[in-house]
Amino acid sequence: MPRLVIVNQAEGLRVYDIEQTNTVMGRGEDADLILPNISVSRHHAQISWDGQTAALSDLQSSNGTMVNGERVDSATLQSGDEIVLGKFTMVYMGDGADNRFYKGRYLEYMVKYNTEARSFDDSTFAMSPAQLQKMQEEAHKMRNARLILITNSNRYWHPEDQTLTFGDGGMVRIEGMFTGGVVAEVTWNGKHHVIQKHARMTKVVVNEESVTTRPLRNGDRVRIGNTGFRYEVTND
Repeated sequence: MPRLVIVNQAEGLRVYDIEQTNTVMGRGEDADLILPNISVSRHHAQISWDGQTAALSDLQSSNGTMVNGERVDSATLQSGDEIVLGKFTMVYMGDGADNRFYKGRYLEYMVKYNTEARSFDDSTFAMSPAQLQKMQEEAHKMRNARLILITNSNRYWHPEDQTLTFGDGGMVRIEGMFTGGVVAEVTWNGKHHVIQKHARMTKVVVNEESVTTRPLRNGDRVRIGNTGFRYEVTND
C-alpha cells in the first residue's frame, strides 16, 4: 500500500498507511487523516488511490495545497513528492519495492501517525496567508536542500535542521591540508542554511569569495579546503 511520511520537527517522522480508495485530509474530526491546526481546512484535500495511481485534489481549502513547492488544484502523485497542507508537510511514498525507504529510514520501522490522538493546535491562528506561505517556503527549503559533491554528483548530504560538520572529525571528510577536527559546519537559522568556518588555516569559499560565515542560496558553489560542493534546493 502507499504511505504518507508526515514530517514533524517536534515529534519526528510518522507514517500513515493509505488503506482506502479516497482519503480525506483535514482538521475536521470526520477526516480520515486528521491534521489539527487552524491553517488546515476541515476538509482540505483528498488522495484517491485506484490500486495503481494516486491522485491528489484540493477541496477548495482556504490556504491551498502545495506539491513540491507549487500550489496545485490537483496532481498525480509520484513517490517522493512533498505535499504541504497548512503547517503540515508530508511525503508521498508509493507501494513499490523501491519505495520502502525515506532518506535511508525504513518505513516499516517508523512510528505510525495516530489520528485519534491528535489534539487541536491553534499556534498559527494569527498568521496571514502571506506569512503562512513564507513559512511553507522556508520549511520546503530546509527539508529539500542538499550539498552535492562536485566530483561525484551521486554523493550528497541533506543538512535539514541538523548541524552538518566537515573535516576529519566531522560528518563529511574533505581533502587538503589542516583538515583535522571540524573545520566548518552548515546549520539552519530558521530561514537559511548558513556555512561557518571554524579552522583558521582552512579556507571556506562561496562563489570564489573567501568567507567566515555566509547564508547559502540555491546554486551556490562551496569549497572547503580542496573539496567542492554545490548547494541545491530540489523539488524531489
